[in-house]
Amino acid sequence: MASIRDSLTGADVAQAATEEARRAYGAMIGRHRSEVVTPALLLDLPAARRNLERMAERLRGHSMDIRPHVKTHKSPELARLQMRAGAIGISTATVWEAVVLARAGVGGIAVMNTVAGPEKIAVLAALAREQEIIVAIDDAGNAADLAAAARVAGSELAVVIEVDTGMDRAGVDSVAEAVALARDVAGLDGIRIAGVTGYEGHCSLTPEDQLRRARQQQAMAFLVEAAESIRAEGIDCPIVSAGGTATWDWTAAYAGVTEIQAGSYLLMDRFHGPMAPDFQVALTVLSTVVSRRPDRAIVDAGNKSIGAPALVTIRGHDLENLRFDEEHGVFVATPESAIALGEVVELIPGYAPATVNLFDVFHVLEDDRVVDIWPVIPRGPGYGPVIA
Repeated sequence: MASIRDSLTGADVAQAATEEARRAYGAMIGRHRSEVVTPALLLDLPAARRNLERMAERLRGHSMDIRPHVKTHKSPELARLQMRAGAIGISTATVWEAVVLARAGVGGIAVMNTVAGPEKIAVLAALAREQEIIVAIDDAGNAADLAAAARVAGSELAVVIEVDTGMDRAGVDSVAEAVALARDVAGLDGIRIAGVTGYEGHCSLTPEDQLRRARQQQAMAFLVEAAESIRAEGIDCPIVSAGGTATWDWTAAYAGVTEIQAGSYLLMDRFHGPMAPDFQVALTVLSTVVSRRPDRAIVDAGNKSIGAPALVTIRGHDLENLRFDEEHGVFVATPESAIALGEVVELIPGYAPATVNLFDVFHVLEDDRVVDIWPVIPRGPGYGPVIA
């Protein structure tokens, strides 16, 4: 356990990763976007900034805070841009994301996920000595483990009670259960209740606007009722956090919600695009046509290079997506189709978070040229450089 605590005050893993990324991929800096070795992850920085500005503008109209989810991009640099655009903090899915962001100087970190296991809990408790760390809970025993670790570390963890608003995943299943958990946790030394969270991600599986909104409204009614019922017990419950990219605007306007967690709006993809058309695609995968048959065009980015491949399209080409194999993307084409062997194309991902996690780095673009290399950290389990 000592090595975990020691690692939290060691060298900045984010800075080390940035330096390594620039050493490994720095030869691409200065190249035109079409000259980067493929497959490659491209970040159109001006488009991402426009998305940030658009979200900030819209949130001002709602008087709503945003704590965007870093799982979308896993990038300290993009998290800093979000903070500069007005975010009150950052949501994470994993402990390792939280550690990397904390080391990179990002505050307001909330692990919007339940966390179990002594090593991971100890990391959170150690981080909480330096800044407020919020973590989700849905079980009194788990809350007691968090509290015990915080006492050992000499810190305090803030907890939000996770409410299952329809995902059928983690979270309490009723208002009564939320209140009972709040009562159990309220007296524990080492943690304090900060609020409730209830991501309505199941609504994003409903593309039809009216039905998606009806489901979102039902989810938020449950979440807000849980918060109000906890307050009725005399327990503070300041945070009511929800809201993904597919429902962010409705959730931001819902009375009683205090912050949204939307993250994919920054990069966008084919999955979210139809449900959040105000935002631009800022993320693409550069690929090369490696085979051109009379009835198809094959690119060198397969399902090991792009998320939700069944939804992928080629920017600037109206070709049917036939299938993705491990290292090949296959599109229907005719002899007359304007796509040639050796041509470099940009693929619009089906799902951005799952795409980013497949690459080491972003090739950061301005004016169609690579201006920097940003690492994607942490990927996968992500614990190696954090607790080593």
